[in-house]
Amino acid sequence: MKKILLMILALMLVLMAFGSSQAGVYYFQPSLPTLANLDHFQYFTWGTRWTHTNERIVDAVLTFHNIWNSDSSPYDLYTHLLDNPTMGVYNHLDTRPGDQFAGQGVQVGHWQDLVGGHARGFDLTYRFSDLGLVGALNQYAADGRFGFGFDPDCHYYNQGVTLEVTTASGVPEPATMALFGLGLAGLGLIRRRK
Repeated sequence: MKKILLMILALMLVLMAFGSSQAGVYYFQPSLPTLANLDHFQYFTWGTRWTHTNERIVDAVLTFHNIWNSDSSPYDLYTHLLDNPTMGVYNHLDTRPGDQFAGQGVQVGHWQDLVGGHARGFDLTYRFSDLGLVGALNQYAADGRFGFGFDPDCHYYNQGVTLEVTTASGVPEPATMALFGLGLAGLGLIRRRK
């Protein structure tokens, strides 16, 4: 009997662990998916809304699909996480070299395509957990609004930009709490029999 109760308790604890950290996965894409192929003479902002309840972000991946520079010169693509950009996609005339978003938000990446000249199926990905940026994303998204700034200092062709956000629930469900209560009751019975 004791072994059965211990096995039931262990099963309940495992179920509780899974129940209290239910993950959600959210996908975002700008309304202009390729961001006008990140034209050299423009810089871009992409602001988005995210309505979330009792969820914390545990990871995010920003991906530039099949991205390539128009040539092999060491030109730059700057990407920043922004706290409160205008909603939607906006392009602005880029009249000076360098990072238009320097000092704004948090820099996600600075990339150069030194091969360039043609598409080769390369996806540029930034995983926020690897970059230590999950905390900043949670902070920026707390009010349901965040976004990105992109400054290409060359023409970066691509087949779309996407953001995948993974969350975990911060509060256990009622069923999970009931299982936990049953587990504690089982432990009490075991102790009482001794």
